[in-house]
Amino acid sequence: MSKVGEFASGQPVITIADNSKWVVKTTDLTEIDVVKIKEGQAVTVTLDALPGVELSGNVLSISQNFSENQGDVVYEVTILLTEKDPAMRWGMTAIVKFTE
Repeated sequence: MSKVGEFASGQPVITIADNSKWVVKTTDLTEIDVVKIKEGQAVTVTLDALPGVELSGNVLSISQNFSENQGDVVYEVTILLTEKDPAMRWGMTAIVKFTE
């Protein structure tokens, strides 16, 4: 039996989420590509799980910090979706197309 204030083996028991706004975060935008991106820039997002659905959004932020991915220097870009689909779920793989 649990008591108020106890932890459940170090794992979250509940997650509270605001599903009114959805964001997509890139993990593979190289140093060559990131300089072509601007905050506010329009994007189109498709989810692997929903191939017929295209969602619009805008670049919310571009990280100043980098990481390395298979030898490439990459930056995280956060995209705020302006559209959503009721079938969307956290963690889905997305393809992002940046509009020029």
